[in-house]
Amino acid sequence: MHAIGKSLSWAYSSWKAGSFGLWLGMTEFIYVSDIFCPWCFGFAPVLRKLESRFQLHVRVYCGNLVDEATQTSSMGTPRVRAFFRRLSDTTGRELGSDFFHLLEEKSSIVMDSHRSCLLLTALKTLAQGRELEQMEAFQEAFYLHGEDVLSPEVQANIVRRWAVRPEDLLRAQDDDAVKCSAREELAAAEDLLGDFVVYPTLFVHSDDGMHAVARGYAPFEKVEAAVLSVLSGDSAADSVASTGHACSLDGTCA
Repeated sequence: MHAIGKSLSWAYSSWKAGSFGLWLGMTEFIYVSDIFCPWCFGFAPVLRKLESRFQLHVRVYCGNLVDEATQTSSMGTPRVRAFFRRLSDTTGRELGSDFFHLLEEKSSIVMDSHRSCLLLTALKTLAQGRELEQMEAFQEAFYLHGEDVLSPEVQANIVRRWAVRPEDLLRAQDDDAVKCSAREELAAAEDLLGDFVVYPTLFVHSDDGMHAVARGYAPFEKVEAAVLSVLSGDSAADSVASTGHACSLDGTCA
């Protein structure tokens, strides 16, 4: 095996051990998100504030919002544009003009959560411990700058910030172990969500199990209250989970 292959296999094994082994005695946030999730883009500042407030590690799982490859041109309808305006009004986070220009282009780009999860899984093996930062970087590239985040050229520009060589990222995405891990992560996210498949979803994982504190976008104060309830040992903690805004990419909202 070449040196890079050995290094990749070690990195994959190390990341997987931490990712899928929910450590006993460790309280942390478990975040189910998706590069293509607009409410997740809006939720990013809330999550960063929660991370700072509670000083908890955030473990990120890739969701499967776009389970079949979809063109961005499908989001160019008045209904979806109105949804994006509501999203910005609700979250206070504006989507970029380049993203809206993307919706106007006849030659649209592809959204595919299976491919984006493979990308992030590969990146985790090469630059460990930055998974929230990595998810957010690609969400911003898409929703602020209208970039084709599944394009190797765009990926190359983004991953250099973690000193990852583009050729290593491509090699990792073609690695069978990484592909297997990406599939396992999608399945793990599905298990975590259960019958309530909403993005974003945030859990607190503590000694006494998993507690949902946000399902869909919710403002900081509501999620903070839910987290405090969990950390205080409230036996009814899950009942105060902040059920917020969640929409599919066709503009249908819950």
